[in-house]
Amino acid sequence: MPDIVWLRGIECRARVGVAAAERRRRQRVLIDVGLEVETAPAAAADDFRLAADYWAVERAVRSAVESGERRLLETLASQAAAAALRAAPPAQAVRVAARKRPAVMPRTREVAVHIRRDRGRP
Repeated sequence: MPDIVWLRGIECRARVGVAAAERRRRQRVLIDVGLEVETAPAAAADDFRLAADYWAVERAVRSAVESGERRLLETLASQAAAAALRAAPPAQAVRVAARKRPAVMPRTREVAVHIRRDRGRP
């Protein structure tokens, strides 16, 4: 089983929500990305060139999440996962959690979608 390298709390501003009114303004969305990757070679050599490029992953995920608009947090999470996989060729799979405060449920602190995507699976 591969190791998991986590990037937690990637703060993004996204247009997401079922209602058009909810999508008019960008909302704060937090993204966690877990890259399933073998870390032993990079760790043994203490060489960042053998590791996943965290900064590239963060930039790719933020760009994907902040561009366009979508109705479902599930769609946003799936797009973030695809971006992370493209930015981290060593990753065999990726886990993504997308969280936001729900506009229509004021007594609920946040809604979250957790997904896992394997390389080669849409």
